[in-house]
Amino acid sequence: MSRSQSSINLNSLEVTALLKLFPKGIVAVDLETTGLSPLVDKIIEIAAVKINSAGEISTYHQLINPLIDIPEFTIQFHGLTNQDLKESPTIKKPLKFFWDFVGRLPIIAHNSSFDLGYLIKSSHDFQIEFPPLDVFDSCRYARAIYKNKDNAPQNFKLSTLSDYVGFKLQHHVAIEDTFACLKIMAHLFHVEGNHESAMEKSFVFRLSHFNKNECFNFSTRLKGLAELVQEKNLIQLDYKGSSPVGPKRPVRPIGLMPLPKGPVLFAECLLTGMNKSFILKKIKSYQKLEASLLK
Repeated sequence: MSRSQSSINLNSLEVTALLKLFPKGIVAVDLETTGLSPLVDKIIEIAAVKINSAGEISTYHQLINPLIDIPEFTIQFHGLTNQDLKESPTIKKPLKFFWDFVGRLPIIAHNSSFDLGYLIKSSHDFQIEFPPLDVFDSCRYARAIYKNKDNAPQNFKLSTLSDYVGFKLQHHVAIEDTFACLKIMAHLFHVEGNHESAMEKSFVFRLSHFNKNECFNFSTRLKGLAELVQEKNLIQLDYKGSSPVGPKRPVRPIGLMPLPKGPVLFAECLLTGMNKSFILKKIKSYQKLEASLLK
């Protein structure tokens, strides 16, 4: 099966549920990328599924040549190599086509801050205007629905939720993941059944909240931090923030990403075990941390 085709479909009940949530329609998006840092990594695949107000479904799919080497550790997930993408276009035109496809409809993704981070950063780089849309997150909604419930899924990964809902997913094929996101969102709404609550629990941000100067100001003093993140090193942060654990924060980095409050390092704090967003301008200093020092 082609990467532009999905083995997953939406049934009429799922489309009806989604239109109750989003009467004007909705666009689900999923990306495959060279890594987990929207501020430094590149998009290699864009897929989107649109449901319009009449319940009609259309799709957009494009492979992208990132013009950089794709790290081996990411290839094992999405299966895309530089050889596969050498004849594909670079990001600029596909990105314009994507925003034309979306139009003025709200967007949803699973862990949408990451996917939208890449789209916003790339749009900023090429001075491509994006509409002031609302962005929603099926992962965020699932966490809210099943928090502290006895029947909660083991975790809130897309593949786990797909199994939990009852369908098989060929994960990390972007077009499959978009359909899975929509099926999961429809299922969650059937579980809760409250439109206002669903909107509140799944809402992430509005694209108009991104101030370009604030969101993408990646200081040159943090170039070394980006390299440590890309190499997946443990890092010790000296962080200016209010926390009972103090300014010294040992973290396991996940990615560097733009947010409306400014660019952040998204990482697991090894003191608390929680994933947190560390605002880059509040990082006073950083250094590589040897795992042996944590014992």
